[in-house]
Amino acid sequence: MTKTALHQTSASLNEADHTRSLIAALLTSQAAGLIMAVVVMAVFTLFLGKGPIYPVQVIGSIAFGEPALTGFNPAAFLTGLVVHQGVALAWGVVFWVFARTLTIQTVKQAVILGLSVAVLSMIDTYVLVPFAMKALHGMDIWNREVPIFWNWAAHIVFGLSYGLYPKILSKLQS
Repeated sequence: MTKTALHQTSASLNEADHTRSLIAALLTSQAAGLIMAVVVMAVFTLFLGKGPIYPVQVIGSIAFGEPALTGFNPAAFLTGLVVHQGVALAWGVVFWVFARTLTIQTVKQAVILGLSVAVLSMIDTYVLVPFAMKALHGMDIWNREVPIFWNWAAHIVFGLSYGLYPKILSKLQS
């Protein structure tokens, strides 16, 4: 094999690894978002006296405002699910950038990075969501409806779920 061919093969492998790690991070972010959602749905049902769909509709209130919270609102529920998983996907990209830079390979490394991303993602709760909610609806429906303790707990679950990353990555490599 010539030096040029060897270099091209090496570059292709690096590109393939790069793509697999991105796909693994995105799949992990979707799993983490769904795990987080299930935990929050359980919390709202067991501890906060609301139905399991309520927290997803609270997310959907970004588009529909207060009417999103009245009864079962399918449009608010679907919007909430799409927004939630879309935001999880965006944080998956952040995780991936750091995972590639730090060469994350173990569950422990993935959990530590995942928790770091989860803490960083709380910028949504403290800055982005209040800004958007107040601009669109004159009030911050999310922070009114979701106790901060449970919000933090949910984000910790989100971060811990990134421990799935090495397993998902290994499945993509085999």
